[in-house]
Amino acid sequence: MSLLNIHITAIFFAVGVLLLADHEALDWMRGKKQTLSLRRMKILHYLMWAALLSLIATGVFLFLPMFSYLIAKSLFIIKLLFVAILVVNAVLIGNLMHLALTRTFSSLTLEEKLSLLVSGAVSTLSWASVIGIGLYLFY
Repeated sequence: MSLLNIHITAIFFAVGVLLLADHEALDWMRGKKQTLSLRRMKILHYLMWAALLSLIATGVFLFLPMFSYLIAKSLFIIKLLFVAILVVNAVLIGNLMHLALTRTFSSLTLEEKLSLLVSGAVSTLSWASVIGIGLYLFY
């Protein structure tokens, strides 16, 4: 399997994990679940980290032979910024996750709800941007 195939497989894996985690979060926000399972959320969080780190690692090796071409592309630099945002947001989600494990969504303060909603929106926007820019640059 080529490095590009591994990279693309990791993208599909990440999107799959993201959809599962978002489904859990949506059920919790709508009150279908009072709290989320610590075990399940930890597994999903670790799987997302594995996907993100494998995408970064394969991305670096795909980048190196094309360094001079890509570094001159402002769109590629924007893609790297979105990847950095995903890493920071993954840390933030790890810190916010305890809210969904211990309390109902309706019991959260407005600030807590906004933190979770903004983090989710940033995640969705960043993943869509990274994938969209990648497709635009390389296909």
